[in-house]
Amino acid sequence: MQSLPLHEDEWEYVRTLLPSDPEESARKTNALLRCRNVPDATALIRMALACAVSDLSLKDVAAWASALDVAQITGPGLFYRLREAEGWLEHVSARVLAEQVPQAAGGWPVRTVDATVMNGPGRKAVQWRAHVQIDPMTGGFRAVELTDDSGGEKVGRHHFRAGEVVLGDRAYATARGIHAVRQAEAHVIARFNPGNLRTCDGRRRRIYLAEKEAGIPIVGEVEFDIMIPVPPKTDQKPQDLEIREGDYMDSGGCNANCVNGGALTSQPVDNLQF
Repeated sequence: MQSLPLHEDEWEYVRTLLPSDPEESARKTNALLRCRNVPDATALIRMALACAVSDLSLKDVAAWASALDVAQITGPGLFYRLREAEGWLEHVSARVLAEQVPQAAGGWPVRTVDATVMNGPGRKAVQWRAHVQIDPMTGGFRAVELTDDSGGEKVGRHHFRAGEVVLGDRAYATARGIHAVRQAEAHVIARFNPGNLRTCDGRRRRIYLAEKEAGIPIVGEVEFDIMIPVPPKTDQKPQDLEIREGDYMDSGGCNANCVNGGALTSQPVDNLQF
């Protein structure tokens, strides 16, 4: 069996990097309601890390754990334990990452959302996708969610508080995503994506922002009152997300319901890549 880099000496160091309350958080997230075959939360996270840093199967990791008296568990039993611990492992990961950088106090709360892919052995192009929420003022992680390759990038999967400003790239500029953030009384700044956002006037007639280029001064700004229809769910009627005065579109695109400012800056609209 392959030797794992988690023997006793290194494991004692790894434990210093983990949150101080693994037992409490594991029970609160229902990751470890009963300790049958797994003595404590520390043993569970050690087996999870063993799966992450090696190419061993769950059966082999279970045998490794038994050999070191970490836990007396089978491969199927380990699979069940890890499946039930998904939310807890996300919580632990976010805590570890957040504690590496002190959080800033005061100021306008800005949150940046993005995602990256992670791959293991095999031919599959994308195995996992990590969705992260970051405080750009400190670089600290606010939240981390892991999904398989079917988990798309969208702001609706994150949780925000009233008054926060959410920054995202073009992938996050969707009507449903913006609507979800506005429902939490937060604000969105995202590069305008004409393929995902339909812009309409107050009478719900389609307008094309590229046609407004002639009215943009070299210096200064112009405001447009627009509405973004929100695609309905199968059992709902369409909704409209209205962008009122104080919302704006900048040279990067259309920023729906974000911080107070102008409407469209003096940069040519052809730079917006409509």
